[in-house]
Amino acid sequence: MDNTRIEELKSITSEVRKDILRMVGMARSGPYETPLAAAGLLVYLYWEELVLIPSEPERGDRDRFVLGMPEAVPALYAALARRGFFEREHLWHYRRLGAMLQAHPDFRRIPGMDAPCLTVQPSLAMAASLARELASRRFRPRVAFVVSDEALRSDEFAEETCRAAKLDIPNLFMIILCGGDMDGGALPEGWETRRAAGGDFAALEGACGSFDFSRGAPKALAVRADGGFAISSIGAGRQGEPHSLSLGELDMALEELEVRSSEYK
Repeated sequence: MDNTRIEELKSITSEVRKDILRMVGMARSGPYETPLAAAGLLVYLYWEELVLIPSEPERGDRDRFVLGMPEAVPALYAALARRGFFEREHLWHYRRLGAMLQAHPDFRRIPGMDAPCLTVQPSLAMAASLARELASRRFRPRVAFVVSDEALRSDEFAEETCRAAKLDIPNLFMIILCGGDMDGGALPEGWETRRAAGGDFAALEGACGSFDFSRGAPKALAVRADGGFAISSIGAGRQGEPHSLSLGELDMALEELEVRSSEYK
């Protein structure tokens, strides 16, 4: 990946983050900290790694995507809209009664979504079953499953990763978004594992490119959340406390992101 492409991906990520803030701000509800942290990872996956073409949803060789982080749903909506799966206009009706984009996605109504967003254990079981079914196909499409590192502290999730490790599903690709220091964190046993920083697109490309998805164990990539998104104008004095964005905070945050995005133009 050359520097020009890296700068392009940074610019796209900045636009996705602005859309996250706009949609959550206009809805006056919804999470934004985790979506902002996940934006870079989703941009890499949807723009660089996964075979997912908006205009060709019936392609037999396309990859599938399963989100196991309900708190990151706004980031997925914003990425899908920017990638062209549906009009961005839908973002501004987020969480409204009858709108397509609800707090919990209805995958049957949203272009680009292959599965419901459930809690982590059933999400992994669903992703593993889907990957196993696709593994028998000629092109062996991958199933990318994104989950928070909080899941690794769950005994039920650990048991599910052990079950998946014993199956012949090399095309199952779990991406673990780590909020803190991931260097000492335990990754699932029996999986091929790698680590990368979420804000480093070249590192993500290198880690993903080192996997052989046609053979071997299921794959797991631990990704440290991109800390470069932190917005100084949000929640000053209220760090860690969930709250709705005020219009003033929204305006200041968008202005801050606008200044940063000008660096990539």
